[in-house]
Amino acid sequence: MKKEQIQLLAIGDSSIDQILSVEDNFATEQNGEICFIHGTKIPVDSFNTSIAGNALNVSVGTQMLGVDTHVYTEVGDDQNAQRIIDELNAIGVNTKYCLKNKDTLTDIHPIIVYREERTIFIYHEKRDYKVRNWGPPKWIYYSSIGKNFEGFQKELVEYLNKNPKVGVAFNPGTYHLKGGVEAICDFLQITHILFVNKDEAIQLTENAELLELHKNLQKLGPKLTVITDGGNGASAYDGKDLIHEPSYHQNKPILDTTGAGDAFSSGFLAAIIHSRPLREAVRWGVVNSSSVIREIGAIHGLKNQKEIKEMINYES
Repeated sequence: MKKEQIQLLAIGDSSIDQILSVEDNFATEQNGEICFIHGTKIPVDSFNTSIAGNALNVSVGTQMLGVDTHVYTEVGDDQNAQRIIDELNAIGVNTKYCLKNKDTLTDIHPIIVYREERTIFIYHEKRDYKVRNWGPPKWIYYSSIGKNFEGFQKELVEYLNKNPKVGVAFNPGTYHLKGGVEAICDFLQITHILFVNKDEAIQLTENAELLELHKNLQKLGPKLTVITDGGNGASAYDGKDLIHEPSYHQNKPILDTTGAGDAFSSGFLAAIIHSRPLREAVRWGVVNSSSVIREIGAIHGLKNQKEIKEMINYES
């Protein structure tokens, strides 16, 4: 029997986020720094946990938007790993390639939320990612994995060069960006859609006006570049048209910005996979992102197609 083609395969580390919302006035904030007095006890307004990870977040978002999504992630061999698998299954994400690593723990990321903004402490357990027997999917979304990612990335580039019909979306993770352009130049050359925020775009190129920033990114290889910019919205450039959409406003307070970029990526990518126009894809992204930041955690607040379309029509 012929294996059914995967519509989207999301690749990257998964974790359990531990989200601590710190009470106002129990920290000092200055010049982008949050300071706590060493040796003290800091009151926490609320504590939540959630399954998370760039690829996991996007897999949940795209599945909710009608894309048949598989996720390839290497996890530990513990209760947290099983929680990830169980919750993904409940949402409908295919977990065939959620692979447990014997005698290891699943990543845990403590997150401090203070006055809406979040600070994430990132730990990636050493994993052994490999190209698996998944058959050529229609799209691959490649994102954050840990140190020593270069070996798997080289293998993935070779695989994609042999399967040029596979669409490639790339959202560089912490270690990708730390390695700089040289560490990811081979993957950028085969990337169809590059997702970065404005600070990351500048880090990979240099500070410039928005259009030039997109053009500089495309000189690195990507055919379509997408730049998110927080409250200023997001933009996409296909080498011809620059599309910009402002952030989507809702009459609900912002609670936690964790996962805002992933929510945008899942909305945008789902629209592209559903053959929607570029401007509509950007709108799906900003609406999804706006909804996630009004809930605690990276996957709560993600929308389905009907909800996004209703919100876009309401805005227009």
